[in-house]
Amino acid sequence: MPADTNTTASECFMPCSKPSLMIYRADTMAFVTFEGIDGSGKTTQAKRLVAALGERGIEVVAAKEPDGGHIGPEIRAILVKQRARRLDAYEEMLLVSAARHDHVRSVIRPALDAGSWVVCDRFIDSTFAFQVFENTVSELFSDVVSNHVTGQTRPDFTFILDLDAKTALQRRDANAPARHSDPAEAHRNFGRIRRGLLEAARRDPQRCHVIDATGSEEWITAQILDVLQAAGRLHPIAA
Repeated sequence: MPADTNTTASECFMPCSKPSLMIYRADTMAFVTFEGIDGSGKTTQAKRLVAALGERGIEVVAAKEPDGGHIGPEIRAILVKQRARRLDAYEEMLLVSAARHDHVRSVIRPALDAGSWVVCDRFIDSTFAFQVFENTVSELFSDVVSNHVTGQTRPDFTFILDLDAKTALQRRDANAPARHSDPAEAHRNFGRIRRGLLEAARRDPQRCHVIDATGSEEWITAQILDVLQAAGRLHPIAA
């Protein structure tokens, strides 16, 4: 388990350092996930981390849920198509879990076994925030399903980009072409989902790192790289 270097929920609103200008090398692989409500910038930061690792010659696989794996696109299509009917929370969770099981089995686990980093946009904490905390799924039921679906494949680091719901919705609305691109985000209580993600961080503070999403893209990326360095997964080298 990596060292506890996370920024806590209560501290996440105060930038704690200037952006790092270091170049990094990796000694070992890591499974990194990004979480946040729509508009928080999680997808942007996942892409920036993938690019930063790739530029440094680090083998990395980019992943995304629920789109990943062989059946992910089909599951996503079902989720989007059924939006008007509103799947209940259990139907939604089981569909997402089926996609995740295939994603872990066909993409994530093979990449980790080969020594590659994996950077995934959404994973188990989205299920907790969306289907358990914001909805009606039993936490015990969710835990049982999740344990079967992921097995021992759990993130080493989860970065939760924290942003208030009003600002997140303003950002989302400004990005009109992608406004409804994420089926997980339709008809949701964003404030409650945010609280669910912060609760996930509270329960697992060694894995989950809450970052103030009001910072610049560059500052947020620097915080992420600094966490990975402090945990011993990346090491700075001379520029």
